[in-house]
Amino acid sequence: MINKTVIKRKKGIKLRDPILIVGLPGIGNVGKLVAEHLKREFGSERIATMYSPHFPHNVIMLKNGGIRLISNRFYLIKTKKRQNDIVLLTGDVQAITPEGQYETNSMIVDFFKNGLGGKFIYTIGGYSIGEPVVGNPRVFGNATDKSVKSQFKNTDVIFGKSKGAIWGSAGLIIAFAKMQKIEGICLMGETNFLDVDAGAAKAVIMQLAKKLNLKIDTTKLDKIIKKTATALKEMERQSNLINLGQQVQIPVSGLPPSGEREKPSYIR
Repeated sequence: MINKTVIKRKKGIKLRDPILIVGLPGIGNVGKLVAEHLKREFGSERIATMYSPHFPHNVIMLKNGGIRLISNRFYLIKTKKRQNDIVLLTGDVQAITPEGQYETNSMIVDFFKNGLGGKFIYTIGGYSIGEPVVGNPRVFGNATDKSVKSQFKNTDVIFGKSKGAIWGSAGLIIAFAKMQKIEGICLMGETNFLDVDAGAAKAVIMQLAKKLNLKIDTTKLDKIIKKTATALKEMERQSNLINLGQQVQIPVSGLPPSGEREKPSYIR
């Protein structure tokens, strides 16, 4: 039985000075979108799985009628032009208690350092501005130290302008990495009230592509961005009609009425 957090690793995996990219569900699902997109683009192999009693107490129903436990999963991406292997961490959820957050995220850092021999960590999240994003989303960064910041001086990552707290894995993993003398950075795509913000995810991916010298096709993200823009325009049109006193039902699925939206005040 699983009565404590465990990471089950696949045997026989050899890595070349790996870096870790963490993309778990959070604000705008920015991290999750980035990780899943990279996983699809480059192909991947699952090398480890984390299970924890700190995850929600439910299971995932499968298309074949089966079930599986909620988990977080490590995937290996190997690219021919890179000396460093890329390890992706993504999954279904984050831990739902403060104690669980500390336990799972400290274990992730320890596993990456001592189990995989890694020395650099990227965490991906969304930075909520609480209002519609005008123009292209910006990417904000918070790093473990000045030397890491200097590595991003020729990028468009913005330092020192984001405010507040970084909640959950995106922040804690970087904090624990610093404690273990591992370099790391949290990259946050500018987002607002969207449950799934592909625009913010694309902005982060473009910065990763430059820094890691990767060629990444964003066509699938562009399609999501286009559909979201169309849905928002329809919502605005219908809202204007309602304001004029007409009773109109908004036929847009997946996006709540404007009066019911909450503006997230935190980052993760």
